[in-house]
This record gives sequence, C-alpha cells and structure tokens, in this order.
Amino acid sequence: MRVLLGALLVVAASPARGQGCAVARLDVADWALVRSADVPGFTLRLPRAFTRDSTAPSNAARATSRTAWWADATRGRLGIRSAHDSSAHAELAAAGGRSGYLRCEERVGSAVAVIVHYEAGAQGNQNGPFVVRARIRWADGEELDVRGDAPDRERLAQLLTAVRTIRRSGA
Repeated sequence: MRVLLGALLVVAASPARGQGCAVARLDVADWALVRSADVPGFTLRLPRAFTRDSTAPSNAARATSRTAWWADATRGRLGIRSAHDSSAHAELAAAGGRSGYLRCEERVGSAVAVIVHYEAGAQGNQNGPFVVRARIRWADGEELDVRGDAPDRERLAQLLTAVRTIRRSGA
C-alpha cells in the first residue's frame, strides 16, 4: 500500500504542463527596458542590439490581436501579444518528434509562464535555428503569447531570459 501511495504521489507531482526551466541566467542589467503601444501595460528587457521591428511575419497579420516585434541583425526576433480572447490563443507546440524540445513552467514576476523551445532546423542540428514559444498567465486571467526565433544558442539563451523579464505594469 505504501509503494502504491508513493507511486500515486509521484504521478500527481509530475504535471504534464512541464518541468522547471533549466537554462543559463543572463545578467540583464545593461539590457534595454522596452514596451510597445501594440501591447500596452507590459515591459520586458532585451539586449540593446534588438530594435522595434515593424515588418511583422505574414502569419502575424492574420492574428486578431496586435503583436509587438523586436529583432536584431542576426535574425533573432521576439514578439508578444495579448491573449485576451480565445481567438488570440496560439497553441504551444507539442514535442511531436521535434529535436531539442523542452517544455517547462516557472514564475515570471507575479505570473506563471509555460515556455517551449526546440530546434527549427534539420533534425539533430543543435546549433540552431531555434523556436521559442511561451504563454504567460496572471492570476486574474490576463495572458500574453510570446513568439521568438533564435539563429543560434546565444540568441536562444537571450530570448529565454527576455521572456523571464516580462512584467505587467503595476504587477
């Protein structure tokens, strides 16, 4: 009985929503604090090489919510949008045979973030490019969807760190 109870506790304590995010923590003290009128009420920190990108990807044009994009010269890109209605929710990718796939969950300020990243290129290419997706949810139900593309591991670490710096004004 004790073994069965222990096994049930392990299963109950192993949520399908993800594991803790194990990635390098970068110093963001010199990063720019940015915000956008496209997604009012939120800030994040990005490396100074990133600037506002008004050339939204074609699939973003079909989204019902406006997306704020930032990009750098290496083709690193990060976008955030409000997910205030069900039509704005972008599904987080499942593992589905993706190489380098990781799904994790952690606190981001006063919110909880589910973060997914994986290799976008050829199977087994561990040097990139990479895709980053995240859904950040606050206790009152407000949500942000985050999308990013990283050409290499350095930018991947920067984008994952940037996701962790997203804050809601006044939160």
